[in-house]
Parts: sequence; structure tokens; C-alpha cells
Amino acid sequence: MYIRYSMPLIVAILLTASAQQASQSDIDFCSRQAEQAMAARNWAEAAEALEKLARLAPDVAEIQGNLGLAYYSQNVIFKAAQAFEHALKLNPKMTQAKLLLGLCYAELGRNEEAVKILAPAFRNHSDEPISRLIGLGLQRTYTALKQDAEAAAVANELVGRYPNDPEILFHASGVCADQSYQLMTRLIQAAPNSVWVHYANAQIHENLQHHDLAMMEYRTVLAMEPKLPGVHFRLGRLYLQHSRAPKTINAAKHEFEAELAIAPEHSDAEYELGEICREQGQFENALAHFIRAVRYHPQFEEAQIGLSRVLIHLGRMQEAVPHLSEAVRLNPQNKVPHFLLGSVYKSMGDKTGYRKEMAAFQKLYEAGFPDPVPLLSSATSSQVTQQILGLEMPTQPRSSLED
Repeated sequence: MYIRYSMPLIVAILLTASAQQASQSDIDFCSRQAEQAMAARNWAEAAEALEKLARLAPDVAEIQGNLGLAYYSQNVIFKAAQAFEHALKLNPKMTQAKLLLGLCYAELGRNEEAVKILAPAFRNHSDEPISRLIGLGLQRTYTALKQDAEAAAVANELVGRYPNDPEILFHASGVCADQSYQLMTRLIQAAPNSVWVHYANAQIHENLQHHDLAMMEYRTVLAMEPKLPGVHFRLGRLYLQHSRAPKTINAAKHEFEAELAIAPEHSDAEYELGEICREQGQFENALAHFIRAVRYHPQFEEAQIGLSRVLIHLGRMQEAVPHLSEAVRLNPQNKVPHFLLGSVYKSMGDKTGYRKEMAAFQKLYEAGFPDPVPLLSSATSSQVTQQILGLEMPTQPRSSLED
């Protein structure tokens, strides 16, 4: 679920810029700018100053750590992870940078890496303010990995530590199915008029296909928290589920663009915009959106397929192969990438590859495998638009094996 957990100011990574590559006066000036901006929580200004400072003093780990924090606070998670990784290469002992990197990994779908950092930290930082964020990130990764027992255990521990925290109660209610009713009751009692109650109501209506009521609740959430990530994306998905009329698709497109204005690296929003552009024949725009979706979340199966389809349309067959191969690796039981990859191999004259992929497609087809539910990106819990075979689907699949 792509929701930015509310975060207290964590500025324990101090600016200690000292470098030989630039004049000390320039470094001091940028340091003061960055420090003042961070103190005021003006993260955009802080990032700008820290970027300049990083160019002046590229080997100072603390600068990279603070730059990562500035990016993270603006929902620019991919860049934040890069900055934290750089900081840790320069100074592996930067504990907070490592913890924040774990949170970035959780949001980027790098779940195994996230667990390695967050699981021990959650056990060992129970009394620190960042423990709350660590727990939410760890719960998210366990859920993405389908390790339900571990996710429920973390959720229960968080509720025990923060019994009246509406955000904790909201996320825990989505993990602990058996305790959902009791947790939702406590959420309503703890904060009956909170944004999280309205968010929960919206999700309930969405699950019940009450689209108008769900939209109304999501609009209420945005009125209360205009920059809460994930809400515009859900509204866009509701529009697409409601109708495929041009006016409705444009409304969905507007919501996905609004999502990216809040969370610039929301891979699902990029994917949906790419799919809309692909369906409208705007292939260069679609290509840009799909590239970003895959860049931010390489394990996003549907985005890998969508990107490959655009590349195929543009005649860039060779470039489509690795993306389709990755989609096959991520979900071998999905017929779509097998068929598309076989078609690409055929166009390239690779008979061996063609026969292999078409045989896999034929086997799945004859076994009656349904079109799989797409693997969800770590960013959201809502399904994204599924990639299915359209005109590419042969009337007689078996004939596709013939030369």
C-alpha cells in the first residue's frame, strides 16, 4: 500500500562538511542554507542546498545522509535510497542512514533487502521514535512477501506499543484479518473524525464496488490531508473501473498525474499513465511512463509487459526481450509474456526461442490456466490494469507452434 507514514523530524545526521575539493566559504554557505532549510522542514530547499554541497564535497557521508533525508521527506524514494547507499559506502556506521535505507527499500519493493535491515532494527529500537516507522515498513514488506504470520506479529507488536495511534490501527486492520473488526472499532473510538477512519470507509466501499461512496470518502480524505500519497491513485483506479469512456479516462489520467505531483516515484501511477497513453496510440509518452515505472520498481510484472509492448510496436524487438524475460521470471504462469516473447523471437528469426516460449504458452493454455491476478507492486494494494492478450491471441493456439 503506497501510503507515506507520517514521520517526525529525524535530523540526527549532522552536517559536518569538510573537504579539500572546494573552498571552505562555499561549503559553509551551503551548509548554513541546508541546516536552516532542514530546521524549517523546507525539504525542497534543503535538497537543493545539499545537492550543491554534495557536489562541493562528494566524499562526506553526512551530506549524503541528509540529502537522502530531504528526498525521503518529499516522497522521492528512489533518489533517497541512492543517497543513503552512497552515505553508507562512505561510512558504514551511519545507523540512521541504514534504517532509512531499509524504509526506502520497503517502498521500492526491494522486500528481502528491507527485511534484512528492518527486522533486527524493529527488535532493537523499541524505545526510539523511529521504531514506529521501522515497524510500519517491516509490516509492509512482510505483507508484500506474503509472510502473513510475520506481518500479523509486527502489527500486533505495533498496536501494543502504540495502542491509540490511528495510523498504526489503520494499517494493522488491513493485515490482521481475524482482528479486523475489533481494530476498526478501536480506530473509530480512538479517532472518530480522523483521516484514517475516512480512508478505511473508502476502502470498504471500494471493496463492495460502491464506487460513488468510495470516491466521496477519498475526496474527504484529500480535503483533510491534501498531500497524502496513494489517494489520488485510488481515485484514478476507481474511474477506470467505473467506465472506459474518454471523459472518464481523462479524469483517471488527471488523478494519476495528481498522484505523481505528490509522490513523484509512484510506479503504479506511472504504469497506469503509460497504459492509457499506449491505448491512445501515444507510444512515445507511454514509453517514458513505463520506463519510469520499471526503474522505480523493477519487479513490477505488468509494467515490464507494458514496456515491452510499446517497444514491440516501435519495432525495437531486441530491447523488448529482457523485459519480457523478466516478466516470465516473475510469474512463469502468466501466458501473456510467454506469447509475446515467442512472437518477438519469431520476428527476430530465433526459432529455438520461439518454439520454447510458444510451447510454454500452449501448455498453460491447454491446462486452462486463468489469466493471473497481476502481482501487485509494493506501492499499492489496489490492482493495477492487467495486461491481457488482445488481437495478438490466435484463434487456434496450437497453430502458433507451426513455422
